[in-house]
Amino acid sequence: MTTTYININGDVRDASSINVPQDRTFRGAWQFNGDAVEVDMTNALSIHKDNLRADRAPRLAALDVDYMKALETGEGAADIAAQKATLRDVTLDARIDAAATPDELKALDLETLLG
Repeated sequence: MTTTYININGDVRDASSINVPQDRTFRGAWQFNGDAVEVDMTNALSIHKDNLRADRAPRLAALDVDYMKALETGEGAADIAAQKATLRDVTLDARIDAAATPDELKALDLETLLG
């Protein structure tokens, strides 16, 4: 019989006696709480914001190209700059900090936040 272990920050425990979340989205924010593994929401917020930054990076790169073209033609640069600012500010959305559960946080993807 093979034993599976869970290692959270050097604390190693037998997984057969612990309730583990099925969703591994915030695996980096797991912490032991008695016989269960729970998601530390402070760490989950940080992970989620990092994921949002990674998701927005290709859009910002594309807008950078569009912005340079707009500067050459003299049209639309201000609109593109506003779009870029909206993308940069997405991690400041109050709904992220207000999320009380991992599921609520996970639901706030880039598309949802941008409306």
